Amino acid sequence: MSKTLKRKKHWSTKVQECAVSWGSVGEFGDVVEILGGAEHGEFPFLGQMNLDVLVCHVGRLPYYGDVLLEVNGTPVSGLTNRDTHAVIRHFREPIRIKTVKP
Repeated sequence: MSKTLKRKKHWSTKVQECAVSWGSVGEFGDVVEILGGAEHGEFPFLGQMNLDVLVCHVGRLPYYGDVLLEVNGTPVSGLTNRDTHAVIRHFREPIRIKTVKP
């Protein structure tokens, strides 16, 4: 007997990319909280966001809890929280971020 298997989509098909800027409020870390990191045994993920300040130029704004994969093409998965903030600070706005739902 052969059974028809339902194929699940790979998680990489659900990756979202957006370009965001935050104006003259300060740094990205002041507007979007980044939690997790290698020191906690987790991927970096997005926390609370100040949606009044964030502007999405391309794509759709990410949601609370989305896993942060890349910042302007630089992979941040596996980095510590401090290193992730350093990568973000390195780039001018707007920055392109790739996220995926957990």
